[in-house]
Amino acid sequence: MSTSSVKAATPRVLRYARILGYLVFLAAFFLPAVREPGHEDTFRGSFCAWITLINTFNRDVWRSKDFLAILSGWINPLMLLFVASLFSRRLRLFRRIVAAVVALFILGTWVYFYLAPLVPLIGHVLWIAGILMILAGDALGRRETTAS
Repeated sequence: MSTSSVKAATPRVLRYARILGYLVFLAAFFLPAVREPGHEDTFRGSFCAWITLINTFNRDVWRSKDFLAILSGWINPLMLLFVASLFSRRLRLFRRIVAAVVALFILGTWVYFYLAPLVPLIGHVLWIAGILMILAGDALGRRETTAS
């Protein structure tokens, strides 16, 4: 396979990966996302997303380690902003900033899991995988090169 055909196929593969990422991301909301150690009760992704967004307006949460959970709740709206910004090439810098913030918030989520403690389940793993598949298209996509 020639180099030019590999370059031509790359955007298509990234587009398919992004579409698959959307599906995986959405499916994660309906699956068990976390549980407390030693307990069998699980919390679905949609419940976690709802609780973290609602608690954004709770001052007491911001003064505790639970603020990390609030940051994780803002990943979903940030992903909506990221996807909406895909329609314009002019927003490439904005998308990259949003992607960096999402990455930081994901790290904050894992720190919260350690501190809370919570055990991540398949819903959380798929949620992260979907996010990474969506963001990867922008990170690995065509680089604009200047003509020599």
